[in-house]
Amino acid sequence: MVEAFAKLLPETIVDGELCLIDPRGSAHFWKLMREMRTNRPDESKLVFLAFDLLFERGVDLRGLPLSERKNDLRRLCCKAKVPFMRLVETIPDGKVLFDHCNQFGFERVVSKRLSSRYSSGPSRNWTKTKCPNWKRENAERWRVFEKRREPSEDEKQLTKKREELARVKERLQGPDLTIGLGRELRKHVAILEREIAEPEG
Repeated sequence: MVEAFAKLLPETIVDGELCLIDPRGSAHFWKLMREMRTNRPDESKLVFLAFDLLFERGVDLRGLPLSERKNDLRRLCCKAKVPFMRLVETIPDGKVLFDHCNQFGFERVVSKRLSSRYSSGPSRNWTKTKCPNWKRENAERWRVFEKRREPSEDEKQLTKKREELARVKERLQGPDLTIGLGRELRKHVAILEREIAEPEG
């Protein structure tokens, strides 16, 4: 796939998304994640959905209307003959498109003005609407991208001191506590509380 894109055209940037789509036409985010984590992903299962053409042969097309960029993208897709690249067509009836995407498990529908220039940030010329079926099935998707940070040595020591403090305070509540032991335990509590408060302050 990388080689095919490299041969597509020099200095060309296509805006799109890599998807794993089953024979029925449904998209599967979790299967895509599993496939991409293998040493040799099965590229026959993958499809690149092309939305927009931003640069072609080093020429910046972002200032052109979307309708013109779509025509250029259609021409590029036909000429390139890359089997896994699919042109995402412009569909005037937004409701039909939204219902179809929701039925087949796609994430969202992006609505753009045909006369608009390309904009990578928030704009009045485009909006995106999440599909309810996708939102429900991918409610835990964020966990895939969450990286668990290992605590530092200082944080580990602080956790140990808090655990020790809890044990000492529990010991102070014991029925067999003597006056001398209670005095020493309270001293230890004061020391631990001071050590815990220092890094937090």
